[in-house]
Amino acid sequence: MYLKFLYIFLALTFLSACGASASPSKESVAKGWLNNPPSDTSAYFYAVGYGETQKDAKSDALATISAKISVDVASSFSSSVTASRQSGNEDVLSETKNEVLSKSKNIEYSDVQVQESHNDAKQWIVLVKVDRDVLFQNYERKLEKVDSLLKAEWEVYQDAGFFEKLKLSTTIERYLKETDGFFPLLHALKSRYDDSAYTARYMDYTKEMRKAKDELVFKIRADKNSESLASLIRSELSAQNATFSDKNYNVLIDISTIAKMKKYPSANEKFANLTFALRKTVIKASDKNGNIVSNAVYKTKEGSSEGFEDAINRTAKYEKMIHQTGIFSFLTGN
Repeated sequence: MYLKFLYIFLALTFLSACGASASPSKESVAKGWLNNPPSDTSAYFYAVGYGETQKDAKSDALATISAKISVDVASSFSSSVTASRQSGNEDVLSETKNEVLSKSKNIEYSDVQVQESHNDAKQWIVLVKVDRDVLFQNYERKLEKVDSLLKAEWEVYQDAGFFEKLKLSTTIERYLKETDGFFPLLHALKSRYDDSAYTARYMDYTKEMRKAKDELVFKIRADKNSESLASLIRSELSAQNATFSDKNYNVLIDISTIAKMKKYPSANEKFANLTFALRKTVIKASDKNGNIVSNAVYKTKEGSSEGFEDAINRTAKYEKMIHQTGIFSFLTGN
């Protein structure tokens, strides 16, 4: 009988010990991976995260990794394809760098491993491990996808006419801007990353597009309803160093606007006194031989307390469009 009770006591003691080892104390966790997480290596990123749920803690850890990558992106930006292609334009370069840094803080992760996890009754704490090579390959595939679209657009560009090149360049520049977000990140993920397969080609794209823009000579014609818009377009093109000539042009911009008057009944006296112009504006671009190369149509509404003519001539809506997309995209309707 005595031996029976002894066996039961020993069994309970053993199970209690196993249970204790399965649930580490706060002190043992703190002395382990929590206060001393593994350092990043050339193969992996590591980070500790905290949150109300295990998912929140994992997200917090990944945000920490993104912040570390962002620091590397900032330091590698000056030697990236992006910086080389945009050298000399400090404003554009600064804006692009800010966009790239913002993108690097919102990385799309895959194959994330939770190495350790602990709940101290107040929050979840996790240790996360991210494979650098998997992350690198994911973004390299994204770059290759954009690059294939860019190559296809460039083949069309090379055979296009003067203004048609301008129209196509807005799409090409959009693709190039998209690639801007990849190169500094790829450099940060792999220090020996070689971007030479892209560098020279993208530089050539940029140089040829700038040359094509420099060769454009504009003539602008406008009906009475479009005179203020024509003046705005001329000003915006001048800011891009465009050339104008009434005889030796290779791009003719024809602007016409049809407007209908509209008044709206309202209890608001200020609004009731406004006269609105419902405008349909057509911006047609053609070469010197009369071949139409683009035909942009914009429908806008402007109100004025000064009357119908004043409402027609207001340019605020056009200015907003131009500032959002750029003057060349506005002219081509892209």
